[in-house]
Amino acid sequence: MEALVYTFLLVSTLGIIIIAILLSEPPKVPTKISK
Repeated sequence: MEALVYTFLLVSTLGIIIIAILLSEPPKVPTKISK
């Protein structure tokens, strides 16, 4: 069970860092993203 907790903490921390970077830097791609 400890592995799950550590994995969740790691993923959540990385997610918060990525979101902070995306919010701090305005994306240079147009709002209409074609995939």
